[in-house]
Amino acid sequence: MLIEGFENARTMDIEFAMAIPDSAFRWAPTDGVRTFSEQVAHAGISNTLFMATPVLGEARPVVGDTAVYLNDREALVAALNGAYDYVISGVMELPAEEFLVETTLFGQTMPKWRVMLQALTHGIWTRGQMVPYFRMNGVAPPRYRAF
Repeated sequence: MLIEGFENARTMDIEFAMAIPDSAFRWAPTDGVRTFSEQVAHAGISNTLFMATPVLGEARPVVGDTAVYLNDREALVAALNGAYDYVISGVMELPAEEFLVETTLFGQTMPKWRVMLQALTHGIWTRGQMVPYFRMNGVAPPRYRAF
């Protein structure tokens, strides 16, 4: 279920990144909020934050140069793919008994499977925040993929 969820999230994040007009890629609806490219990166690349230390007990990987991928659509897609490859391989390689082991995320203790589920729900929340970016630029957002 987790692997399927992360693959689906990857597809949606890439579709979002590819669907926004060039004029809106670095656009933000108001001061103090993320640009569109920052929002997409936040939805997908932040999954490495959830997976690295709390689940795998390792340093967060670098999947690209933010100065590049926040300004270049193809580089953003490559960084998203790198992040999702890292997360999915982590899920696949984690021994079954490790899913129930308690860990800490943002000061809260929970089993590792819950941390991974939180990464998925965080992405859904963040993608929902991107819908106005499309609408305010006269574009319909990509369809929601439930499966």
